Amino acid sequence: MATTRTAVLLTAALLVDASLAAQTPSAKFSAEDMLKVVTATVQAMTDDGRLVALTERRTLDNAETDNYRYGDPTFIAPSALRFVVIDTTTGQRSYPLGDALVNLRQAEFSRDGSRLAALIASASSSRPTLTMVLMTGPSVGPLTVVAVKSADTIAANSSLDWTPDGSRVVVSMRTAARDKEALTTFKALTEGPIVVQSSKNPFLDWDALSKHTRWRNVAEVDVATGVVIERVAEKKLSSFQLTRDQATVVFQEDVTEKTDYDVIGGTENQILSIGRGDAQPKTVLPAKDAKGLTLRWTDDGRTFAYAKQGEVFVRSLAGGEPKNLTPKPKPAAAPEPKPGTPPVVTPAEKAELKETEPPESFSAGQFSRDGSKLIVTSSKGWYVVNLADGARKQIFALDKDEQKNPRVSPIDWAPDGSAIYVTWGARDKWERGVAKIDVTTGQLTSLVRDARLYSGIRMSRDGRRFVLSVSDGDRPANLYATDASFSALKPLTSLNPWLNERAVPKSELVKYRDADGKELYGVLRYPTNYVRGQKVPVVFEIYETFFDNGFNARATFLGDHGYAMFHPSVNLVVGRPGESWLKGVTAAANKLIDMGVADPDRLGVEGTSYGGYATVLLLTQTERFKAAVNISGKVDMVSFYTDSPRLGVRNTHAPEKSQDRIGGTLWEYPERYLDHSAILQADRIKTPLLCLTGDQDPNVPASQSREIFYALRRLGREVEWVHYVNGAHRPPNSVAEAVDFESRILAWFDKHLAVKK
Repeated sequence: MATTRTAVLLTAALLVDASLAAQTPSAKFSAEDMLKVVTATVQAMTDDGRLVALTERRTLDNAETDNYRYGDPTFIAPSALRFVVIDTTTGQRSYPLGDALVNLRQAEFSRDGSRLAALIASASSSRPTLTMVLMTGPSVGPLTVVAVKSADTIAANSSLDWTPDGSRVVVSMRTAARDKEALTTFKALTEGPIVVQSSKNPFLDWDALSKHTRWRNVAEVDVATGVVIERVAEKKLSSFQLTRDQATVVFQEDVTEKTDYDVIGGTENQILSIGRGDAQPKTVLPAKDAKGLTLRWTDDGRTFAYAKQGEVFVRSLAGGEPKNLTPKPKPAAAPEPKPGTPPVVTPAEKAELKETEPPESFSAGQFSRDGSKLIVTSSKGWYVVNLADGARKQIFALDKDEQKNPRVSPIDWAPDGSAIYVTWGARDKWERGVAKIDVTTGQLTSLVRDARLYSGIRMSRDGRRFVLSVSDGDRPANLYATDASFSALKPLTSLNPWLNERAVPKSELVKYRDADGKELYGVLRYPTNYVRGQKVPVVFEIYETFFDNGFNARATFLGDHGYAMFHPSVNLVVGRPGESWLKGVTAAANKLIDMGVADPDRLGVEGTSYGGYATVLLLTQTERFKAAVNISGKVDMVSFYTDSPRLGVRNTHAPEKSQDRIGGTLWEYPERYLDHSAILQADRIKTPLLCLTGDQDPNVPASQSREIFYALRRLGREVEWVHYVNGAHRPPNSVAEAVDFESRILAWFDKHLAVKK
């Protein structure tokens, strides 16, 4: 298997200026280069923000995995990451595990920042090992692998936390018997020799197997001796957390009785807590009360808030009745009418009734550090509620028209509770940044705001330092550190210096209207060294809605070969998504033609997964595109409806309730399923189509592309199907296959869009 580096791709953007052609680098960006791009993910930060632990990842090191074992609870997919610790004050880099690539699962600093614990899965073991690193100042001290003294092993899905004194770490563990049971079940479902499934079973077999990883216990491991102290006996744990003082474990126990068709991976949990030394856990919320709730916890982990039917409640682990922080106003009582006369409501009473109908619906946000205040939000704005007396004050107002509101999301409270840090973004242009809202005055102060893209923002516990990813929107992001003023961003990484020798496409935000007149936005990436006024072939990459830019490897690859790429947004309507794609994508094409960018005779379209589905269905409705690529997209809503068993109810849920937007079951709306099955309208497709699939795809079976290939071949249309036998939903499963994959896409567009080289 190939090795890796891991991370989240976080990027930013600059508006296109008049000098698009002013790019000095001349080296071509190749298919191989697409695999070399490094991204970084912050794994841990010391409380003072001085040290940050991160992983760096590139696809080149992670091209292979055993896709045949998808859904095996005992399988840890290979992941090759470079583990780095950076001193944010000096920029000094350390490599706690050496310069080797490792499969790091979790990492966490002790509270005093002197030690770093890491869970690492080795090639010779199917379970993570606990590795300790002693941090002496900015330097890396001796490396120790803790010999855990237990017959159980650390669970692959374990979290990692420290006790306050730094002597022990808290993990979850699994028994060998559970792993054996899980592997036996997986092999029976995949190898047989006889597999029997019955509607009498409460769970779908794969749904039951997917929940098997929840069988685990919670334990403390002494990092000096390896001695294990059990905190929670083995249960089916969906999740767990500890109070800040580590005295109590709060956990969600899976008590689901049967497969839930209303929620993908649906789980019913009861919430319990157990204190150190307690014989039995106490019930915090029974499953019937906890269902559908999202809990928000105070920093000390002893109080939580949740929203239910538009009202926000707060409760304590200590017990007692929940406190309603946002009670709905009582409707005004109408005066008693005189006997024999009809009731009369005055205009003032009508206005008062209208004001309370419907009542404001609230959601629970974050607690302040001391737990005395809570953010609650509604369509009208953000509020801060004092828990002591329930007093509510609006600190940020929202317009009724959502499109008039900036994009604002909370980062964290200032430790002293005086302000809330937020990300901020304009709705109509690439103007983005970080701001803070004063909770006393409601004043929003911009700390940094420009065309760049800011993401992955983390604040140190003391509130003095921030670490974040920043990009100009065209090139990959790097990590930066700053103080609370955001007055200066200090670079911590230079992840892709080799890209300085490559020209990358410039991006631009484009506004247009669909066929219904709805205002939409899309992201245009020009060809490398584009000259204003030049008409070029454009590839439309479709999925759902696009606004922010960011480095796009395929757009860079195609852009270096003369193509523009456009990501159009679509106003999807439940019951009529196909019509929505036609209205949105063709309107986007018209806009680019009007701009003088797109050559109307050289338009291509491609998409992956849901985008592949949209691509093929679009071809049944228009002949404007001269070439198309479908990557792992479905074409038959009937056969797809009950396929992909390893995903449980995902393929029935998608059309009924979520992404596919059919809006109901196959038997409620059979005509919608037929209308959105491109296979039934294949005779309308005139556009040459390339299909790319992986035989081990657990999401969209490769048989979907097989259907459209044989149909179009039978109809005498141009179609090609490339099938990667060991691939999955992203078909390639090796470096060579990945290069082949991208090269085939380029060759297909070159063949049909006639780029002059």
